[in-house]
Amino acid sequence: MTGTTEERLRRVEDILAIKDLRARYAHAANMIKGRSGDNKVFASLFAEDGTFDPGMGSATGPAAIEAMMDKLTTQWQSAVHHMLNSVIEVDGDTATGTINGLMVFTKKDDPTPIWLSNIYNDTYVRTAAGWRFKLVTITDIFAQPAFFEAYAEFAAGN
Repeated sequence: MTGTTEERLRRVEDILAIKDLRARYAHAANMIKGRSGDNKVFASLFAEDGTFDPGMGSATGPAAIEAMMDKLTTQWQSAVHHMLNSVIEVDGDTATGTINGLMVFTKKDDPTPIWLSNIYNDTYVRTAAGWRFKLVTITDIFAQPAFFEAYAEFAAGN
């Protein structure tokens, strides 16, 4: 790591703030026993022109992201998001990140846990409110078939 002490400290603070942003994302997206996550808080973690692309369409801007999350969460009873190892590269007021995720879901009509592993490829931007997501792209690595069946229902508008 090169640079002055102040530059190095700022980089560490930026990385910690971005990791905190990712943790807030997970907590806002969690659903416990039918209680929806906080979709308004979830959407507020994005920049005004931020885009959320979970792999079945995308939404840009906090209002559209909140509406997408309202629709996405109708089929789940519970959802717990675990953010695992991450690599974050900061470049001034922008940054990129690659984060492995592991989620466990239950559908409203079936308490059997559904496991999903994915990779988040993020772009972040520093705003007046702090670090925010500019782009979140989710790539699924593996999942039990029931997960993809549920999202096929979502894509069909059910």
